[in-house]
Amino acid sequence: MKTGLIYSDDFLKHRQVEKHPECPERVKNTVEYFQRTNLLDLLDVRKPQKAQVEDLTRVHSIEHVNYIRCLSESGQGKFSVIDSDTYVCHETYETALYAAGATMMAGEMVWTGELDNCFSLVRPPGHHASTNQATGFCYFDNLSVMIRHLQAKHKVKKVFLFDWDAHAPNGTMGTFYADPSVLNVSIHQDPHSFFPGQGFIEQIGEKAGRGYTINFPVPAGTADPDYLYFIDEFIMSRVRKFKPDLIAVAAGQDSHQSDLVSQLNVTDAGFVEMTKRMMQLADELCGGKLVLSLEGGYNLNTFPITNYAIMSALAGLKYGTPIKGNVMQSTKDLLSKLNDTLKSSTIWSDAPQYGEVDAEIGKKICPIHKKTG
Repeated sequence: MKTGLIYSDDFLKHRQVEKHPECPERVKNTVEYFQRTNLLDLLDVRKPQKAQVEDLTRVHSIEHVNYIRCLSESGQGKFSVIDSDTYVCHETYETALYAAGATMMAGEMVWTGELDNCFSLVRPPGHHASTNQATGFCYFDNLSVMIRHLQAKHKVKKVFLFDWDAHAPNGTMGTFYADPSVLNVSIHQDPHSFFPGQGFIEQIGEKAGRGYTINFPVPAGTADPDYLYFIDEFIMSRVRKFKPDLIAVAAGQDSHQSDLVSQLNVTDAGFVEMTKRMMQLADELCGGKLVLSLEGGYNLNTFPITNYAIMSALAGLKYGTPIKGNVMQSTKDLLSKLNDTLKSSTIWSDAPQYGEVDAEIGKKICPIHKKTG
């Protein structure tokens, strides 16, 4: 298995204000940990090139691209403020071009078979950036830029995009909301009281894309068993029906139990198992083509170790401990609500229904669980 890592020290140049959680040390500490553990020796490490403006404008307006560029150019020795969490320094625009370019490179190398899978270890992150808005530490939506690039240059027809970041990907959701070529699924902390205030079960896409956007907003305290329950009981069957050409993961490790931003309880073992599930689907459906791109994750002590766990899984190394705990009843109830929402909507005709038996694998793929308590 040939596993790639796309990284450049150029990702260290962009800075937010002092003590901001989205800091250069996130990726710097990760790469140093990979070096100390000799993991880099097992990876195909590549340096990215910058994305071009035409790559960005498949997702963002030219006005938005020029806005970020002009803010950066005027930022000599000072910060420009977009919102209370998102700042621009003189190097922001160039760094964001490298981040988008790195994720495009990851997709390109996996699609052409040069790599089996790849992790794009980038910053700034991207999934909150919309057509005309930078927010939530994000300027350009890296994975969306990658997907549109592959669709335009390589005629990729369908992509499954899974986001396990603690925050709903409001930017990505808007990009693909009416697009049936991308099955966009996110599990995240309940946005009723958590940024970005979007990502509710009822938001399932529109027009031709109705049913291809799926949000699973979980409460604080949600842990490994609940994440894997959602994947096993819902995602696996739906992705098999969708039959993507490539699988992409918005890998935000701020859903980790030690993270400083969310109140979720995913462990390193949970991230390993989620990665393995995505690898399994990729092997079954699209020749193993799997791309991960970094989003959140802000505990500088534990974040590199979690990234190491994910990379180890991608490279086929043994890592992790057994998953502990039980699925919460609230998770089962939430999945029932999601299935009811999708069932009552006009969506893609061959999507699996709750409790349906998959004839191809000869077993129930969405078992109905009785409510208890």
